[in-house]
Amino acid sequence: MKINLKENKNKNDIEILIEYPEISETVHRIETAIKSVDNIVRCQDDDGKICFVRVSDIFYIESVEKQVFVYTNDKVYRTELLLYQFAEKLYNFGFEQISKSCILNLNTMVSVKAIFNSKMEAMLENGEKVIISRNFISAVKKRLEKML
Repeated sequence: MKINLKENKNKNDIEILIEYPEISETVHRIETAIKSVDNIVRCQDDDGKICFVRVSDIFYIESVEKQVFVYTNDKVYRTELLLYQFAEKLYNFGFEQISKSCILNLNTMVSVKAIFNSKMEAMLENGEKVIISRNFISAVKKRLEKML
């Protein structure tokens, strides 16, 4: 893969051109990654202050006791959206539901291993571990196969 950057003072906005010999999942992943940089999620921090978190910075989203939390590399935010709304909104950005209460950004996953009770454990870039429930393993596996 070759990447060229060129400054052009006459441009008002960033323009990205992806040239490829054949359309592939890699091309789609690059496109999705680029689009996720500009997409944001409205959240609240611990002080109740409104924050806007980039989709590409989200590691996972979890529902706990009727509240939804957005986890980034080192911070946790609350949000008013429901988990199923995130699942629909973020699917094309590499997010996959891994349990009834959690949606994972598969792009932040470093490794995965089988654990007890037919579950799997995913290690994330920040060292955190999340559990993939057995009911969601086949969907995660299919998604990961597409990503490779």
